[in-house]
This record gives sequence, C-alpha cells and structure tokens, in this order.
Amino acid sequence: MLLQCIANMAVDPENEVYLKKSIPTMIRRIESSVEMESVVAMQAIPHCLNRLWIKGEVNLHSLRLLVNLACCPDMVPHILASKTITGILTILDTDKQDVLLRAVTWLLCMSSAVEALSITYDHIAPLNQDPFGNPNYTLYHTLYGMKGKAEMEQKALQMSEMKNIEIANKSKRLYEILRQITPMRSSCASLNRL
Repeated sequence: MLLQCIANMAVDPENEVYLKKSIPTMIRRIESSVEMESVVAMQAIPHCLNRLWIKGEVNLHSLRLLVNLACCPDMVPHILASKTITGILTILDTDKQDVLLRAVTWLLCMSSAVEALSITYDHIAPLNQDPFGNPNYTLYHTLYGMKGKAEMEQKALQMSEMKNIEIANKSKRLYEILRQITPMRSSCASLNRL
C-alpha cells in the first residue's frame, strides 16, 4: 500500500524534491515499533488534503493518493480524523470527467469503509488532530455530519444520471451506501436536547 502511494506521488515531478527527503523517513517511521513514530508518519494525510487544490483546480495527484489511501480500511479512520478543509465537496462540481471519477471513487471507498466497519466518531476520536479535540473540525464531520451527508447524497443522486456510465454507477453505489450511514450529530445538537 505504501509503495502504491509513493508511486502515485512520484508521477508528479513537483513531488521529487519532497520524496527524496521524506521517503526514507516515512518508511523508517511506519516500520518503527514505537507507536508514536507511525502516528507521525500518518500526519502526511492532512498535508495531502491541503494540497487537494492548486491554483483553484483539483490536484489530480493528491486525489489519486487519497483514493489509494482510502482503499486500505486501516487508513480510513486516520483520513477521517484529519482536519477538514473548507469546501471539500466542491470536488464533485467539476466538469472534468477524470477528476470527477476519482472524486466519486474516493468518496465511495471512504463511505464503503465507514459503512462496512461501522465507523462512528467515537472510533476516530482518539485520532482527532484538532488541539482541542473538536469533532466539528474533522473530515468525518464534514462528510458524514447532517449537512455534509445530505449534500453528498444529493450530489450522488444527481451524478447517478450522468451519461458517463462509470461515474453514474459509482454515484449510484455511493448514494445507496450513504443512505445506510447514520449522520453524525454536531456537538451543538446534543446541547439543544438539554
């Protein structure tokens, strides 16, 4: 899995400088028996999310890496616990078919893992990278909170009618899986019940 991720990063010539310095360190840390070392190696995920947009366009290389990471069920909680970025669901608003296909694939892989493994915020809370542990700043909240999940369902339903068969089929599957996931309540929702 790690090799596939590194290979995807190596496709982009701009990453060469980073890869030369970081690959030996990443491998050493991930293989380390010290638990904190592997945690530090996983901090690359938020950086990947932050690099999702470059000059107002989706960075295809970051999206490919996210798809590969999402294919590994052990990585999904780490991705979901990472700090969210504003407007992440706008990746579904593109007219570029290759970007849209990868975006839908990424969300489908993430959602499939959430549904199959019954991942809730309680599972990823120990991995939350927010200094105050605020669940509202996680990718999990952005994707599976009340508002984000409803928006993703709506977009998936719209995309399921596209002419591109592959995008339409994956969008249909995404919609069906999203319907099975219980939306995360925001921390304010529990206060309102009091």
